Amino acid sequence: MTEHYSYRSEINANWKLFIDAFTEFYHAPILHMKQAEKEEAEKLAQFGFEALAYDIKGDHSMVSSWGGMSPPKDLNMVKPIERILHSGLFGPWDRPDIKGILPEELPPAINPGRHKTWGTDSFEFFPNFTLLFWAPGWYLTYNYWPVAVDKHIFEADLYFVPPKNLRERLSQELAAVTFKEYAFQDANTLEATQTQIGTRVVTDFPLCDQEILLRHLHMTAHQYVDRYKASLSANGTASNGSQAVTSGEKSAEKESANV
Repeated sequence: MTEHYSYRSEINANWKLFIDAFTEFYHAPILHMKQAEKEEAEKLAQFGFEALAYDIKGDHSMVSSWGGMSPPKDLNMVKPIERILHSGLFGPWDRPDIKGILPEELPPAINPGRHKTWGTDSFEFFPNFTLLFWAPGWYLTYNYWPVAVDKHIFEADLYFVPPKNLRERLSQELAAVTFKEYAFQDANTLEATQTQIGTRVVTDFPLCDQEILLRHLHMTAHQYVDRYKASLSANGTASNGSQAVTSGEKSAEKESANV
């Protein structure tokens, strides 16, 4: 899969907030509902969402989700441009002619539940790399590069099998630009979230069961910071010119939004 599209943007939000958005999929039917035809979007919003599988291994994690039907059962579910080009957010409808991407050929780690409605798996590699596999036979990656406590560089790369004709090329380009629109919608809400966090008016954020990967991410980040602080204390050194503190001191002062 060497056909490559890439995006890079400066996001006014903490790097973990952006990862938070991609470790759960239940937001999609609501946040992205205008990307589907009105009647279909309303059906999805009422139906609700639950992922197919979750997994945590050490510092890393994954979530498996339904969706990505290619082609859709009813063409009226999608917009005219998608019907014409046989593509959309979930990628080109026509699977490439390569080995290893059919449902029965997938390795055990992909669609671990072997669900018939499977659409995508998202693997989070701590600290800042995401790998997504899509049922139609393509994948994408995310990188998050912190530049400040409230800002990071977001990089997205999409990979397809090289197109054999103009139709396939346009299908891939539609998938790429549709992805960009979804990313804009995600970034908009997360920059607003960062603004709210900066006010410190609300400091506690309850998380539901579907957000287990969010809890895991923030726990892992805090453990890394705690180990770093402990190593400084053990060596009698301090960062940023401040005096080293003893183990356990000021533990109540963790800033969960600013790790």
